[in-house]
Amino acid sequence: MPFAEINGIKMHYHDEGSGIPVVLITGFSGDTTFFKGLIPDLVNDYRIVTFDNRGAGLTEYPGGRIRYQEFVDDTKALLDYLGIEKTHILGWSMGAHIAQEFALQFPEMLKSLTIISAYPYRPARSSYFMNGIVDCAIEGGSPEYISMMTNAFCFTEDFFSSLEEKGRVLRSLDDLNPEGLKGQMNALDEFDTREKVANIKAPTLSIHGLSDIMVEPKLGDYISDRIPDCKVLRIENTGHIIKPSLYSKEFKEHIRNYD
Repeated sequence: MPFAEINGIKMHYHDEGSGIPVVLITGFSGDTTFFKGLIPDLVNDYRIVTFDNRGAGLTEYPGGRIRYQEFVDDTKALLDYLGIEKTHILGWSMGAHIAQEFALQFPEMLKSLTIISAYPYRPARSSYFMNGIVDCAIEGGSPEYISMMTNAFCFTEDFFSSLEEKGRVLRSLDDLNPEGLKGQMNALDEFDTREKVANIKAPTLSIHGLSDIMVEPKLGDYISDRIPDCKVLRIENTGHIIKPSLYSKEFKEHIRNYD
């Protein structure tokens, strides 16, 4: 289980496959398993790097408040540690915001950018309820409820109805670290690329579910409307978490164009 000692943290990461690198950046509370449905489509042709952001997964960090710039600096430090000078980057949700900032700060390192369920600034409603459930867990509530409430905002009514019909219940995570996630929320509340997103120069693909209530599609459109020549994929009846099978073809076509 590899770790990189960078930026004063011990970052857990996976590095598999060979060839041109593709870095996958997960979102709030996510870990290296988030992209398990996408990696098999890529690993035979690319070098795939995933990691746990500070505040989640197995990455060890000092604790306390996290600043959004630390996420960006951690990503850069990991790529330097792995000897990666130029890469494709895909980010989901919070990871898409890290990816935006990375593209703005280190444009020379990007072959292409793909942002999924992205936003230029954190939505007020999402911040309200996510900070609330994290605070409840810090005060003694089960961390499982963080996962349950986040799932409720990430998937569609049709998704939950389908599970009910099959007699199934969506699994909730019970090993989350509320203090780490509060740190992530601090960073989420800082993010804001509204005044600079138009400066992204990397070839960009924007992917968004049209039934996303965590981050409404109009926020994804705000970004794609301002990045020059941004490609757009909007998916019907799909929420904040998007199955890789719904976008992997378009994603692979996008990155192949800039290999």
